[in-house]
Amino acid sequence: MTAGDTYHIKGGMIGRPAAAFLGGDSDDGVQIDSFMAARVLANDTTGTFSAWFNVKDTDGTYAILGGGDASAVEYFYFAMKAGQIHIKCASVGPDVEWDLVSTDAHIVAHAWHQLVVTQDATRPQIYLDGKLLAVTETDITGADVWFDALTLIDGGHIGAADSIAGGAALTLEMAGAVGEVKYWTDALTAAQVLDNYSGTPTTTNLVAKWDMVDNVLDDVGGEDGTIVGQVIIQSNYCEFSSRFAHELTPTVVADIFSFTVDNDTGYAVIVKAA
Repeated sequence: MTAGDTYHIKGGMIGRPAAAFLGGDSDDGVQIDSFMAARVLANDTTGTFSAWFNVKDTDGTYAILGGGDASAVEYFYFAMKAGQIHIKCASVGPDVEWDLVSTDAHIVAHAWHQLVVTQDATRPQIYLDGKLLAVTETDITGADVWFDALTLIDGGHIGAADSIAGGAALTLEMAGAVGEVKYWTDALTAAQVLDNYSGTPTTTNLVAKWDMVDNVLDDVGGEDGTIVGQVIIQSNYCEFSSRFAHELTPTVVADIFSFTVDNDTGYAVIVKAA
């Protein structure tokens, strides 16, 4: 980057309300400890998580959601890893119960995707954008494990893996954004997953929803989130805002900046200062 360099940013302006993780910095996340503790207390044997996410690239590993324990190695997390979905769970020991990586996900950087993970008391299933994904099973010795068996979990975060080493630290922090996150206490069917993606979700057994509209409140169950670190709530996180946040890293000090919108596409031209 030298004086006079010109940068062009282009992207769609239609997005979603989101928690934006600008740099994937250490210990950034939306804390949902009370929700995780409530699901352990409820002894859930089945359930479904749904989350919209938008990653800055498909090279890294970025957690979408995770739960864990600060004093023992017991955890689960859902992440985007090298362009595929990786979900992993370990009970105290640690004994890995399930460790699955998708083989046919089509994740695009700076674009919104919806991840759904279901557990029907038999095994977890992974859906992306309404479609069931094929997976590679690294380990699935405890395929039916869910909150009922993860009795030590007392912490959780949107946008990070939580305490996977048995300490309080977060890992695999998101670089991008996470939109609406929901949890049902039963395993959605394939048809319900598709309806959820299409915008007509079932509300039966829906017990938590963080819609990220101006805040990180749980609009259903009252298990409100808490922002930790450098996370902002953005009312319209779109392809353009993702590219602008992450393709100008480190931040460019500009001499000239112009911005236009045409047919819901944003354009920016930035000239680096001397």
